[in-house]
Amino acid sequence: MISDYDALLQFNKRPISQEMIQFLATSTASIIQIRQTSTPNHGFNRPPDLSTFIKNVVIQSNVQTPTLMATSVYLNKLRNIIPRNVYGIETTRHRIFLGCLILAAKTLNDSSPWNKHWTTYTEGLLRVREVNTIERELLEYFNWDVRITTHDLVDALSYFLVPIKEQLFRQKRQELLLFNAPSPGQLKEYINHRRPVSHSRSSSTMSVPSLASMVTVSTTDSRSSVTSKLLPSVPLVQPDNFNKENYVPSMNSSYVCNKFGTQEKVGSVDYIDISPQNLQITPHKPAVHQRLNFTRKGWSSFFKQ
Repeated sequence: MISDYDALLQFNKRPISQEMIQFLATSTASIIQIRQTSTPNHGFNRPPDLSTFIKNVVIQSNVQTPTLMATSVYLNKLRNIIPRNVYGIETTRHRIFLGCLILAAKTLNDSSPWNKHWTTYTEGLLRVREVNTIERELLEYFNWDVRITTHDLVDALSYFLVPIKEQLFRQKRQELLLFNAPSPGQLKEYINHRRPVSHSRSSSTMSVPSLASMVTVSTTDSRSSVTSKLLPSVPLVQPDNFNKENYVPSMNSSYVCNKFGTQEKVGSVDYIDISPQNLQITPHKPAVHQRLNFTRKGWSSFFKQ
């Protein structure tokens, strides 16, 4: 089973994408509402779009994925603190994101940019005094508790971790299938071991067809059983492919040669002519069907569902 921690480690190795930036912009926008001003202020430059602002700060600060995405933990905490009926100005969301990013950078890294450096990353949107005020206010909101746990990260980044867990699960299952795949020699041994004893043909696609059927192939044992039923008291010499030494005389004769070489007179019995000219003898090695020639190329067809 793939754990959330494994998925989190894989996520931290990924580069920052536009999807991550948009995710942070949406999370920040859901914290507080903005009250639009009816009269535009000509002396105040309109702030850039929130996603554009986040992208510019990420590029100039060269922040990495773990630090950037840890900001979502502080955003979730701040969402539960700020009342829903509070409205902000146009730069409120920009200030909130920048303050959370500064706290994440100072908490997770041994060395981070100073506030005067973060001011330059905003491209003149905020001054140093404003950045200092934002940081102090956030620390008061969090009661100076800026710890980030694994559970907090998993809860905040579940949107990204669920697809990663599914991908890792599929990769692990594929590796297990490839690792446990049998070799061609093992497959051949398995097929020979599980070959069915019955000679009846089966219509199932999961079974291997029998080599021969008792209805179509006549063997020496089958001919012997037929003869023993006809003459149970007189043992006959089995024919061996027209061998002269074991040739069986015609059953129309009134004398039968037993195994002791004596001749005995028998009564008139209606025998069935099983002489070699009337008996259809097939080769002792029946022809093997072409489908049963197990080759490395075609063995897998016997295991298809």
